Amino acid sequence: MKPLQVAFIWHMHQPYYKDDLTSTYLLPWVRLRSAKDYYKMPALLDGYPKVRATFNLVPALLAQIEDYGKEESVDLFLNLSQRAAGDLSSEERDFVLRWMRESPRALRVQQSPRYVELASRPIDAQFTIADIRDLQVWFNLAWCDPVWVENDPDLAELKRKDRDFTDEDKGILFAAQLERIRSVIPKYRELAEREQAELTFSPYYHPILPLICHVDSARSANPQIQLPERHFSHREDAERQIELGMGLFERMLGRRPKGMWPSEMAVGEAVIGLAEKAKVDWMISDEEVLARSLEGHFDRDDNLYQPKRVAREGGTVSMVFRDSQLSNVIGFDYQRLSSVDAARDLIGRLRRIRDVQGDRDFLAVIALDGENAWEFYPRDGHDFLNSLYTELESTSDIVTTTVSDFLAEHPPQQLLHHLHTGSWIGASLDTWIGDPEHNIAWDLLAETREWLDGQSQQRPKDSQQAALAWREILITEGSDWFWWFSRKHDSGMDPIWDNQFRLHLRNVYKLMGARAPARLFQPIIKRAPAPERGIPATLISPQSRQDPVWTKAGYYLVGSGFGALHRPAGVVERVMYGNDEEKMYFRIDSPRSGAELESQNIEFWLYCSGPPAIDGKGNLELPLPAAALGELGFDPAYVIRITPRTQGATVTVARVVDSQTRATAESSWDTEDPFAVGIPFQELAKRPGDAVEIALVVSREGRDIEVVPPSGALGLRVPGQAAPVEVPHAQHLKVLVATAELAPFAKLGGVSDVAASLSKELRRLGHDVRVVLPRYRQIDIGRYGLKPVVTDLFVPLGTDKLPATIFEGRLGEMVVYFVDCPALYDRDGMFGFGDDDARSVYFCRAALEMLPALDFFPDIIHVHDWYGALIPNLLDRVYDAELYEDIATTLTIHNLSAQGVFGFGALGLAGLQEWGLIKLGIPGLDNVVNFLGRGIHFADVVNTVSERYAKEIQTQEYGEGLDELLRRNTQKLHGILNGIDYEIFDPQRDPNIPHHYSADAPQNKALCRASLRTELGLEDVNKPVCAIVSRFYDVKGMDLIEQAMPELVELGLQIVVIGTGDRRYEDMFRRWAGEAPRQVAVALGFDSALAQRIYAGADMLWMPSRFEPGGLAQLIALRYGTIPVVRATGGLADTIRDYDPVAQSGNGFRFGAYDAWQFFAAVVRAAENFRHPAVWAWLVQHAMKEDVSWSSSAQKYLQLYLAAIASRRERRGLTTVVPSPAPVGE
Repeated sequence: MKPLQVAFIWHMHQPYYKDDLTSTYLLPWVRLRSAKDYYKMPALLDGYPKVRATFNLVPALLAQIEDYGKEESVDLFLNLSQRAAGDLSSEERDFVLRWMRESPRALRVQQSPRYVELASRPIDAQFTIADIRDLQVWFNLAWCDPVWVENDPDLAELKRKDRDFTDEDKGILFAAQLERIRSVIPKYRELAEREQAELTFSPYYHPILPLICHVDSARSANPQIQLPERHFSHREDAERQIELGMGLFERMLGRRPKGMWPSEMAVGEAVIGLAEKAKVDWMISDEEVLARSLEGHFDRDDNLYQPKRVAREGGTVSMVFRDSQLSNVIGFDYQRLSSVDAARDLIGRLRRIRDVQGDRDFLAVIALDGENAWEFYPRDGHDFLNSLYTELESTSDIVTTTVSDFLAEHPPQQLLHHLHTGSWIGASLDTWIGDPEHNIAWDLLAETREWLDGQSQQRPKDSQQAALAWREILITEGSDWFWWFSRKHDSGMDPIWDNQFRLHLRNVYKLMGARAPARLFQPIIKRAPAPERGIPATLISPQSRQDPVWTKAGYYLVGSGFGALHRPAGVVERVMYGNDEEKMYFRIDSPRSGAELESQNIEFWLYCSGPPAIDGKGNLELPLPAAALGELGFDPAYVIRITPRTQGATVTVARVVDSQTRATAESSWDTEDPFAVGIPFQELAKRPGDAVEIALVVSREGRDIEVVPPSGALGLRVPGQAAPVEVPHAQHLKVLVATAELAPFAKLGGVSDVAASLSKELRRLGHDVRVVLPRYRQIDIGRYGLKPVVTDLFVPLGTDKLPATIFEGRLGEMVVYFVDCPALYDRDGMFGFGDDDARSVYFCRAALEMLPALDFFPDIIHVHDWYGALIPNLLDRVYDAELYEDIATTLTIHNLSAQGVFGFGALGLAGLQEWGLIKLGIPGLDNVVNFLGRGIHFADVVNTVSERYAKEIQTQEYGEGLDELLRRNTQKLHGILNGIDYEIFDPQRDPNIPHHYSADAPQNKALCRASLRTELGLEDVNKPVCAIVSRFYDVKGMDLIEQAMPELVELGLQIVVIGTGDRRYEDMFRRWAGEAPRQVAVALGFDSALAQRIYAGADMLWMPSRFEPGGLAQLIALRYGTIPVVRATGGLADTIRDYDPVAQSGNGFRFGAYDAWQFFAAVVRAAENFRHPAVWAWLVQHAMKEDVSWSSSAQKYLQLYLAAIASRRERRGLTTVVPSPAPVGE
């Protein structure tokens, strides 16, 4: 049998970043990519003489690489990196901090502890000159090819040094970068000269050729697309882009290219004529374009691997079409596998193509971006590429070639009569036109070009200036501007792209001595980027695909979130989902008709969660291979197959058997619409309260070609109360609470109070609740009467085992365990150490290791925040023996901003390195060890401290980078309000207040107010006393208070402040206390006794928080009859109802927008009502009668525990149902 010939085509491209008028590079990516990728990719072939490749080099990139080598231009980022850190202005320092601190989750950042530290700091933190200098080095060093750094002694020393760099160190780094840039072009020329590589070109500035020729061409693939107002049709520009690109390529590389990679593989009938005129031998596009060109007669194996020829205007051009599946597994999937496994998988796929080849001559084309994908691979892809090239070097049945050599040996015989207009993304042009921002940009370009055309004809003497202006037009025709204007992509630098696009258009006017129109100074992007997905807003019961109720559904936009990478949309553009009490509804938005799908044997498969059947062979073969099931994040129980027809579809519900690659059909029916289905929950054996996780798999001829979402799942919950679940050991649960803080032993924030109060309440209800936390230095053994109950417990930590002693203490009657390991916990302070990853890992493992020694195996482990969040992960992966298999987990998120983000080494400490990064397919999360993120992923249920906050954190504004992960897990995310401890906060018995009172007899509250005024030196006037009991940070609304303070004081309100925080706000309150000492009183620091006297003596409590997950202060205020004035966010929105004098309802005053004058207006409303004693007395009594105890919330936590146990058992296939535990102790 003949060997299979394979052509690897690596696409090297950057847009034109230079402002020619100032000779300034506004973005640094050509320089940085040269240091990381552009030399590495051809140089790798030096070690594999039998491996051949094709490189596509975009002329605009080549021109910029050459320009950098001449050192005649300024790189803004390089300039600020080279400058002495101490000489930077405040604006320049801000620029460095804003743009040279990458995400701590990026793999290149993770290689340096120092860079992670600097990248993780808040933007408003203090940065020293040494910090700035280290950033100047690490931003640039991190972008150097890691193998180059290892092998270069000077660069290796910089990496080893890690911090405290000098200006001399910077000189070494930038000299090495320059040398590497100057080596790039010669390296490609060298490969071409020894015929190991073919070099191809693209149009100069990478324009979308069909759109340049005619913007209406976008309607070939999408007739409904919204086009710009101005008509843009300039074939002459497309010809010029090709001519200039070919000319520069020939000048720089010494040879005329035979092959052309049309920008974004965008082709069409117009492009054939352009290629013929330029005498291009061959060009490339995507297999989806080929399929659409054949108009439903696409046999993949027979058509894809045999090049075609097109002939239109007297010439002939050959065409090859890439195998998108093979290209995409390299671009998007193999980073999740070991390098050896990935390489072997690709070789295996190629051999399967060879099996089909027979006696024919196939060419399998693997073509993809040669730079962006490696950011997601360990060691920037070196290990994978070396493994792949090693396999190719040694095999004889797979031979690498270049496209031109294959075409010379095997001239194409098949004539392609029609070439569909489309690109590698969904065989359409929608990525570059159709969104409002796209069309504004196209209109601005058309308007500017039309103006220049007129000026060029009127002023022929200014031809030299006009030539420069025409160059600016060609630059703005590049595809990249329109890529980033797409609502499907977010670069993180969109405002910079926007401004640079308009800068080039303004340059046209400037070069011609004219003033640019005002529109070119106005941003094009004026909207927040659309989220990749949304969760259902309410229950829906759509009657058809066109039903407007779908606007309330959850959705997932295919192709979103990949930045400069983009997994092609292919068959599916968007999915939508939702449910009512009886059915789950699913809608698929596709650019194709049912007839097209039927002709290509395409089917849709909805995978649904649950335990697989125990046995059975199944009569349906499922499209997703077993190895790919892990990407779903759940075990499939049912699949719903939708088989499209020309008219309607057939829907089949099947039960998955234990192999998970086959299923048994259970029911089937026909439907009129192949793109919208409703599935009764009873068909999926789902009951009220059950969670349902869903993923869509698209198959062609039985093989998966697309998964939506690409990893993880969509989720919803069946409405109604969950059925009771069997609880071991009669009616009482065993609960272990794992927390880093517990009042009164270790207290930094509200977590300590919540963990203590909730645990005590659950204990009071009759459950066996115990708590475990580290024994910090401050927890004195003698003071708290701690006794050792487990000694010489050797806890694994990496390759070592450190001894621990487990001490036992008491909080009331509740058992509290303390993990004692002096090497880790005997320190001044609880957090903020360089080995916090080790301290957290050790705590998590000790909490699990101690259980057999204590003979205590809980039904549930309740974890608070990131410090113990690896426990669910460890139970799932490491502690899966019989002793631990029944333990369910609940994770409570109090503070989403503290996540526990560490380098890959943290997995080694935890014994999780075997499983590696969880790779959820979420930008910013896949390349980092995020303890809280892993907890969210592995916990059986997750909750936050209010229902409102549970919804807020699924948005970009509040999600702290975890919003996408939380949206994926929405089906197991709950919100439960905190309570307060009535034993501590009780105005009838509180020993800290001078006078006691109650809701039925609140008169003594006025005496508390008088005593507070006397204590703080405030004037005795008939004005309300307004309290601020808070930390002084922006998130607490301090900036709103600062803005409104003059008017608040002008109203005559008395303001009492206790707390500490930012120096700016401390100084602000001090100043006001000095200026109005009889009106404003400030106590800096925190005195709990004084705080409770303030609660008792104040009339109002102000909480204008930007966000507030749960909030305790407003609950304490209600308990003491102090009326809250709050912003409606998080727990504040869930607990405070706005006072309505007409309905006589409410317990406080709320405002919505985060605005100082909205806050001021709410205070004025409250003050006006204070002037009416009867109204205010009603408010006080009503507030005090609110139940803000833990009693109600504890019951909800019990139900949460049951849901966790049910989830754990469902995943293990155990669904026994018996009565639930009693709600109170008996």
